[in-house]
Amino acid sequence: MAFIKDWISAPKATRPMALALVVVSVAVGCHDEPMPTIQLMPGTASEQQLSFSPKASLAEYVELATGGDQLRIILASYELNCEGYSPTPETGVLVVLTFLLPVGQRPMPGTYPWSGLPQVEKSTDTASELKSPVVMPVIRMGKSSFEMLPGGSVDIQHLNLERQGEVVGVMRLEQSGGDGHPPTRLFGSFKARVCRTTVPSGTWH
Repeated sequence: MAFIKDWISAPKATRPMALALVVVSVAVGCHDEPMPTIQLMPGTASEQQLSFSPKASLAEYVELATGGDQLRIILASYELNCEGYSPTPETGVLVVLTFLLPVGQRPMPGTYPWSGLPQVEKSTDTASELKSPVVMPVIRMGKSSFEMLPGGSVDIQHLNLERQGEVVGVMRLEQSGGDGHPPTRLFGSFKARVCRTTVPSGTWH
């Protein structure tokens, strides 16, 4: 959970980029079949809606000894290799969904809202503050990262967390903006292949 603590304590302007870099470095690979189109508005001043069909659709499951396990979905408009880090190309789009779970819970089908992370002290474990699961979305376009405004949810319809298993779901994340914030939107379905699993001993599968 260290990277979540670092994300919370980091300056707000650098939070999305820091999280995206951590996620990409640990769980990347490629998906062979065409994926459904994803529609997004990243919260830029232009309020332009973009769309792409992922060339990589991956999942990583992190099982922690202290509980508060995490599931990450990585959707990219470009090819990724599961064996190492690949920076986002200038014209590339990367969507990362991080599902945060309360201590003692494991991922399961259901609805995961994005209402923002709880305000916690630096020394406090985020998972211990969670009363119910949440999803945290981040969009990266080239060198820029965007934090989605709270609003909407992601439905997990099916998941098999074994190696080469799949996580299937639908994104319905939307916020109309306000108070100087442009609207954000992330809609579309996904089917992500489980690329790696981390167990409490720190080993990869």
